[in-house]
Amino acid sequence: MGFHHSLLRFSGIVSFSFFIVACSSKQVQEPDLPERAYYDKAQQALEENLPSTAIKHLKDLDSRYPFGEFSTRAELDLIYAQMEADEFIAAHAAAERFIKNHPEHDALDYAYYMRALSTYKGAETLMTRFLDADPSERDSKELTKAFNEFADFTVRFPNSTYAPDSKARMYYLRNVVARHELQVAYYYLKRKAPLSALRRSQEVIQHYPSSQSVEDALAISVQSYNDLGQTSLAQTNIAVLKTNFPESSHIDEKGNFIALELPNDADPSFLYWISFGLID
Repeated sequence: MGFHHSLLRFSGIVSFSFFIVACSSKQVQEPDLPERAYYDKAQQALEENLPSTAIKHLKDLDSRYPFGEFSTRAELDLIYAQMEADEFIAAHAAAERFIKNHPEHDALDYAYYMRALSTYKGAETLMTRFLDADPSERDSKELTKAFNEFADFTVRFPNSTYAPDSKARMYYLRNVVARHELQVAYYYLKRKAPLSALRRSQEVIQHYPSSQSVEDALAISVQSYNDLGQTSLAQTNIAVLKTNFPESSHIDEKGNFIALELPNDADPSFLYWISFGLID
């Protein structure tokens, strides 16, 4: 299978085991196969949706023929196989190794893209461990990391085949992380900690100004300033809210700010926040 053909599959997103035999109490190692044989075995495993088997064959190839004809494309296949096997940490490390070792390779954009995607998939897997919980209610560190890695990729390779998918994931991640900041801000308001709530709302306004959470972030800022007794700053933020969101649900018919009614999941007894390190 040619290199270009194998790369087509990418867009759709240790040493060979020793065979132990009893023979005069000696261990006999299976002899090395030709380099192409390991590569073909890996390709067949991928075609049969057996990524763990493919990983073994690709590692066999790398350990026996580290500078062979198929070594570079095997490195790319290994990233893909590890992703397919849900080995996201390993895939991330493999992508970073490829980036370091092949800075001028034609498939460098793929390696950068897969590095970001592995972080994204890993965070997504962590989020889905908890049933009926909105992604914005969970630790956003890995999501932020994924966003930054996708951003790095799109800056480096704006015309890459993978750029549209990367931008779509960045849009999603931006909104999820912004909602997460709001959830934590609500928690702080419930705990009568308006300064901490203000900091979270300002984080959304400053770093995610095009997200869907800006309106609510402004409302939290107003509420926080009111709670802090900073009337003038509260009025300034009300003006910004009215200007940018003239139909805001946080403003009544007379143009007055409607005090926030905090959601139940902002209750301080909700130990989820502390358990997963969402509170600084």
